[in-house]
Amino acid sequence: MNHSTIEFDIIGMTCASCVMHIEGDLKKKKGVHEAMVNFANETGKVMYDPKQISEEEILETIKKTGYQATNRKTPHNIKGEDHSKHAGPESSEHIKQRRNKFASALILSLPILALSFGIKIENGPSVMLILSLLILVIPGREFFQRGIPYLLKGRPGMDTLVALGVGAAFLYSAHIVLFTKIHEEYFMDVAIISTFILLGRYLEALAKGRAGEAIKKLLQLSAKVAHRFIDKNKTEDIPVDQLKKGDLILIKPGEKIPVDGIIVKGTAFIDESMITGESVPVDKKEGDRVIGATINGNTVFTMRAEKVGSETMLAHIVKLVQDAQMSKAPIQKLVDKIAGYFVWGVMIIATLTMGIWFWQTGELSRPLIYTVAVLIIACPCALGLATPISIVVGSGKGASMGILLKKAESLERMHKVTAIAFDKTGTITEGKPAVEHIEVIHGDAKQNLGIALALEENSEHPLAQSIIHYAQTKPHKTAKEVTNFKAITGKGVEATVDGTSYILGSVHYLKERNIELDQILLKKLQEKGYTILILADKKRALTLFGVRDKLKKTSKDAIDLLKKRGIKTIMLTGDNERVAQAIAQKVGIDEVHADVSPEDKVNIISTLQKQGHVVAMIGDGINDSPALAKADVGIAMGTGTDIAMESGDVVLVKGDLMKAVEAMELSRATLHNIKQNLFWAFIYNSIGIPVAALGLLNPMISSLAMAFSSISVVLNALRLKRFKI
Repeated sequence: MNHSTIEFDIIGMTCASCVMHIEGDLKKKKGVHEAMVNFANETGKVMYDPKQISEEEILETIKKTGYQATNRKTPHNIKGEDHSKHAGPESSEHIKQRRNKFASALILSLPILALSFGIKIENGPSVMLILSLLILVIPGREFFQRGIPYLLKGRPGMDTLVALGVGAAFLYSAHIVLFTKIHEEYFMDVAIISTFILLGRYLEALAKGRAGEAIKKLLQLSAKVAHRFIDKNKTEDIPVDQLKKGDLILIKPGEKIPVDGIIVKGTAFIDESMITGESVPVDKKEGDRVIGATINGNTVFTMRAEKVGSETMLAHIVKLVQDAQMSKAPIQKLVDKIAGYFVWGVMIIATLTMGIWFWQTGELSRPLIYTVAVLIIACPCALGLATPISIVVGSGKGASMGILLKKAESLERMHKVTAIAFDKTGTITEGKPAVEHIEVIHGDAKQNLGIALALEENSEHPLAQSIIHYAQTKPHKTAKEVTNFKAITGKGVEATVDGTSYILGSVHYLKERNIELDQILLKKLQEKGYTILILADKKRALTLFGVRDKLKKTSKDAIDLLKKRGIKTIMLTGDNERVAQAIAQKVGIDEVHADVSPEDKVNIISTLQKQGHVVAMIGDGINDSPALAKADVGIAMGTGTDIAMESGDVVLVKGDLMKAVEAMELSRATLHNIKQNLFWAFIYNSIGIPVAALGLLNPMISSLAMAFSSISVVLNALRLKRFKI
């Protein structure tokens, strides 16, 4: 099936029912596979078949629904320009428009207030009629432009309630002034209600702008200019977007690194806090990787560009954060559905209020004003904002901490985790194992080392890298030709080198291939904590490599914290039982499964899930990808392979297990924040509507309460910015 994706900004949404209407209309179109709309950051995303529907038709569908949509040029390609204007859910222009509407409504309302409270002029009621009409026609026009057409289409929203409320009050008051001599007009109510609602929308736009600052700040991080070498000693200054892979770049003291790459000359002390969330600068030397947008210390070095444009870590982070903010948590889908029907319920209650009070009093004015109070107080905005605004702020906070949440669903689910499975190498340990012992069993040492190097040069596994680094520093015979190379995930590699077939892999793999091994020697080395790799031909073992890896500094502390939270800890490793048990004992892991294949890891996670556990898997290698995908929450180390990061639901940029603990606590805090928002939104409506229906609430107070209900939800979500573990 042919899939394309379009992302767009939407103007005009006022409540969760708007989301339901837009998504509903889009999903009806032939060729649209999925449609998602986010009320909090006013964006949408559609996956579609370009052979059946075009981008223009999608945007036109949204326009026909009653909203403005513009194609969002998502800045996946971070260039030498400021993309931050694309980042906020509320643009500065939109905020300015909201401010101007409120200001004009306020200016027109002040004379009405003065005339209502004592200033008497000839034809005062007629002046108030004209001024309130101007409020409804100019700043308040949006209530009627969207509210009435939506009602006629059978899909009322927040604007429908406001339009019916202030429209009815205005028409009744106009009738009183024009056709009777009764002094019972409600122009002040019309003016103040409209002004308060426009004030609320302006303040809400400001607050939502603050909620979207995370991406804006990320985009502002990118460097604008790079010093590219044009010969050995001469550089030219070019925009970052003109850099290509392989370019050599000079980095001066205090400068931002323009793209991801490798140091080829010099050393550096780099501040990576904007990417990893860690404040301590990192010492870098030749051969080390550096990340674009991080800041160089006080040295000069030369780097080679490895990832440019949309491939950089910064671009990847921006994309992940945007996707997370666009996606919907399960709880939000339920709330959106409830909010979609909520407006109908309010209209029924308003109709009953009007009918019952008219029957009780026999007059029109009091029932009308009570009905207006019901229509105005019943704002579903807070309900619709409760979940997405917390997701926007929570995922943004995660990004600033070096925790990338790829889906809102994972943010909701993570705090429920009851068991965590860890890969060993690169997750609990540094992932930089080194060859510390070598035993030549058969053949020539230099020749065997050359063969091992030829085999492992095609592998990215950390254990393979340990042999490569060792061989490059020791005398060895260079192999001439490698053919028929094959990597067996989680086990080893095999190939034909200079016409002879060789295997290099784990003890378990060589046993499968019926290669005879010295069990006494193996046991002796494994008890010392060595991971054993063996080079063999088809008949016998040739050389044994003893490899050891260091524990990450925070592994034990992180696992201790998880256990204190009652979470079961499990190690899943392809390494042998003795080494695995030695590492597990050092960090305090409860349960160990050693000598396991990628398939075994998936089966163990499946068993835990059947036992009722919500399982998280933390890993960094290709062999962890199936387990990351199978787990309820897959947590990938950002220091690992691209495949692992694609399979995970959460990416820890620095690859630090303490970040996994922080991610779980952030999930807990975000869900608590969502529940607070939903509680207040429901309580507000549960109390406000009956009070208004009983005639105990002035419509002006209703409008003020309605305006600030949404703002309170956004402000509560903004508290997540202060989250600390």
